[in-house]
Amino acid sequence: MADYPDWVLKHKKPGTYINVVKGKYYLYAAHSERIKGTDKVRRVSDGYLGRITEKDGLIPPKDKVNEPPVVLEFGMSTTVLTICENIHKGLRRTFTKAGDLVMAASILSFLYGTYDSLLFKQSYLSRRFPDLDFDAVLTKPQEFGIQRSQLMIRDTMARHFGEDLPTVMLLFPLVYMVSINDRIYRSAEPEVTRQLRLKYNLKWENQL
Repeated sequence: MADYPDWVLKHKKPGTYINVVKGKYYLYAAHSERIKGTDKVRRVSDGYLGRITEKDGLIPPKDKVNEPPVVLEFGMSTTVLTICENIHKGLRRTFTKAGDLVMAASILSFLYGTYDSLLFKQSYLSRRFPDLDFDAVLTKPQEFGIQRSQLMIRDTMARHFGEDLPTVMLLFPLVYMVSINDRIYRSAEPEVTRQLRLKYNLKWENQL
């Protein structure tokens, strides 16, 4: 075994090995495999575990982004779902399995003036209701339900937020849900958004 400093060796556990590059120490996981047809054994690396320094010890590698992050509008969609919960319950009673589709389409119509699969896929609604098919042909009662529910949502939101509603609709969409390597995060919340949210006692912490 190479003559490594004690502060390096203390991180070397069974199933790991150390690689030195230009005086810097790197720790890797590994296992041994016998070379077929011989008595020789080779070491197979199982991945990089981090860099070892005397000051900081083992520094784990930063997570790599394996695929493009997914960013979804979160703040406004989740607020409408919370404030208009009774509307959603009514749509589920009326349209049963299609109630979630009518509600999601109504929210998008309230926010954007229309609804389609692209807007749905860019919204937190697509995570809340992952099985909805926005390309399906709607029935006439469902289309009427969306038109009517959009108006009900607009009225409910106006009564709840009053003169703050334009500011809410400006600031709340600035908060996003971000998926990176299949892990879900909430984006940073501007302080002015946080203050407005707290004014109305809205809790977003448990809705990811």
